[in-house]
Amino acid sequence: MKILCLYHNPRALELFRWIKGQGNQVILHTERLEPGWCGEQAFDLTISYTYRYILSGEILDALGGNVVNLHNSFLPFNRGADPNIWSILEGTPRGVTLHYMTAGLDKGSIIAQRLVGACGPEATLASSYEELDRAAKGLFMDAYAWYGSWEGMKKEPRGKGSYHSVKDGSFLKELTDTYDIYVSDFKERYREYQAAKAARGGEIGDRI
Repeated sequence: MKILCLYHNPRALELFRWIKGQGNQVILHTERLEPGWCGEQAFDLTISYTYRYILSGEILDALGGNVVNLHNSFLPFNRGADPNIWSILEGTPRGVTLHYMTAGLDKGSIIAQRLVGACGPEATLASSYEELDRAAKGLFMDAYAWYGSWEGMKKEPRGKGSYHSVKDGSFLKELTDTYDIYVSDFKERYREYQAAKAARGGEIGDRI
């Protein structure tokens, strides 16, 4: 297959090398997509993992609609930005999801997903992200064996879940300047931040 692989974080390259190793033609892309170029390329499949741009309906149509995303959350929880951090702070299910992409952010039909256990006492923000990264790659590799059945496997997300924008997480730099902080320490700083915010009458995060 001719596969377009969209990414921002170089961690995604390990997965894309594996996909190439399965005999596929892999085209890597990190910048914004143009509809004309997408249509000309006639990709069989597009995979997004850590890609930073939202794909419009026009782009999705130009790619033939066969576009999937790997998201480091157990959808529908923690759609949007910083899913790992929000699952830690809000105590929502941690996990990874492979889903079809639609114009609605992280709202497409789910192909496969996997729960990941809660962070252990020695976990840091960095190690917790690495754990989800490994799980996401493993999920895709397992699901790839059943590529021909993805359409039949897909299911709609259930429940409202949660969503956070990049703006919602803008306060995170106030809590720490390193991802090597222990998750337990980070949660304590967040509780202190919440208390201070509440005292000022503010709210943190959006719920839908």
